[in-house]
Amino acid sequence: MAGEFDKDFGYLMPFLDKVAAAAASLQDPAARAELSRLVADEKARWTRIRELLGGASGRAAAAPTAPGNPNNPPAAAPDVREPFSFTVGSLRPKRT
Repeated sequence: MAGEFDKDFGYLMPFLDKVAAAAASLQDPAARAELSRLVADEKARWTRIRELLGGASGRAAAAPTAPGNPNNPPAAAPDVREPFSFTVGSLRPKRT
């Protein structure tokens, strides 16, 4: 199944590389660091997605920890973000 998306990944990963390169030119150090982190996280996600599409085994989700466990402090509140609206793949309709 992964082969079906090779062309799309061929566009996506270089695009993410361009965004990472653009992040290095940002003047604001906090914005530069955040964008670099976001792109790195995104590349890792898409690499894993590609692996899963290629037949890799899924990972079991980590079990929640008991509250008050000093070895596992509570997670920070999630960031509130606007929903993404990306278009990935060809914008041309498939020929039949």
